[in-house]
Parts: sequence; C-alpha cells; structure tokens
Amino acid sequence: MKNILILLVLTGGLYAQDGAVREAMNKKMEQEKEQREAWVVGALTEHLDLNTGQAQKFFPLQNEFHNKAGAAKKVHQEKLRELRLAAKDDRSKFDVDAAIDSKMRMKGTLVRLESKFLKDTEGILTEQQRAKLLFFEERMKANIAKEMKGTKDFDRGKRESKRFFDRNRRK
Repeated sequence: MKNILILLVLTGGLYAQDGAVREAMNKKMEQEKEQREAWVVGALTEHLDLNTGQAQKFFPLQNEFHNKAGAAKKVHQEKLRELRLAAKDDRSKFDVDAAIDSKMRMKGTLVRLESKFLKDTEGILTEQQRAKLLFFEERMKANIAKEMKGTKDFDRGKRESKRFFDRNRRK
C-alpha cells in the first residue's frame, strides 16, 4: 500500500512538472507572437509612412481583419480535427471532399475579408499607401526568403572556400 502511495505521489509530481513546462512554453510563444506583431506594426508604419492619425485609424481596422481571419482559420482547423477523429481508426474513412470544401470555404472567407479590409482603408490611407499595403505581405515574404537564401549562400560560400583551401593545401 505504501509503495502504491509513493508511486502516485511521484507520478503526480511528474505531471505537475510537465504542466509547468507546458505553461512556460506557452508563455514564451505568446511573447514571441507579441514581438512579431510589434515588428509588423513597426514595419508597416515605416513602409506606408503612416502619420499618427492614420495609424490610430488603420491598426484597429487591421486588428479586426486579423481577428476575423484567425476565426475563419480556426473553424477550418476544427472541421479538419473532426474529420480526422472520425477516421481515427481507419484512414480510408477520411472525407477528403469535406476537407477540400472546408478549405475552399476558408480561403473564400479570407479573400472576402481581405478585400473588405483593403477597401475600408480608402478614407484612411492615400492611394499610394493603399497600393503599398496591397503588396506589403508578398514583399515581406520575398524579403525574408531572400534573407534566408542569402544566409544559405553565405554558409555555402564558407564551406566551399574552406574546401577550396583544403584542396590547394594538399597540392
């Protein structure tokens, strides 16, 4: 009986530690999300050259758009979770057509939300700023990809130069 009690206490302690680790990870992820959001706000403010009045009107509108887009994505994820659970024991029972329909509904919703958001900026941003906003996300993704590629090229260049050096040394 004593052994069982000790085992239960130890097991409970392990679960408590696991919960603390999970909580710490969630807190860190939340901080990283906030940092990313702050970076995007700064990048958008600089890229669009927003004045204070524009920023005060624009960012609540953008936050509303992001919240609605997140809700649409969450509905899609829940639908996929349901479909996976229904086919848990037999993968052949996964309803691919329902998953495709859900994804298309989500994408349609996202397109409508983005269109409405961009049109709602008409009284807030100038035409030049709206044009910059239209392509901001694509430009940022391209810049990040370029930076990643540049890092890889730099790393590869180091390795290649080292190999070149090693080859010359052997001669």
